[in-house]
Amino acid sequence: MSKWQVKRGNTAIQDILIQDKDGVTVSNLNEATEAKFQIKDSKASTSAKVEKTLGAGIEVDTPNAGYLRLTLLPADTALVIKDYVMALQIKWSADEIWEIDIEIDGDVTDVFEIIQDIIS
Repeated sequence: MSKWQVKRGNTAIQDILIQDKDGVTVSNLNEATEAKFQIKDSKASTSAKVEKTLGAGIEVDTPNAGYLRLTLLPADTALVIKDYVMALQIKWSADEIWEIDIEIDGDVTDVFEIIQDIIS
């Protein structure tokens, strides 16, 4: 199973290709009204350990059109060493909201893992 592994207390950047249900790259990503990325203890958790939004950790059409770039700062990754769940949602309008499948190494996953940094 793939997971997004990040060393505790480090900056982490992930570029995510956004595609529709037919596998076509989304061309209107820059028209999204909201984008939200969260890291939680579990799927049942009501509060996020980390949350990123448009302009605050999320950039659209970076590095290319149809991509979304997530940037986590050292304060975001200073979590307890363990597995968490992550999710990404993009909203264009009240009637068009997508929860995006996050692919790591070509596999869809919702697992975010904090691992020990060798240099602490």
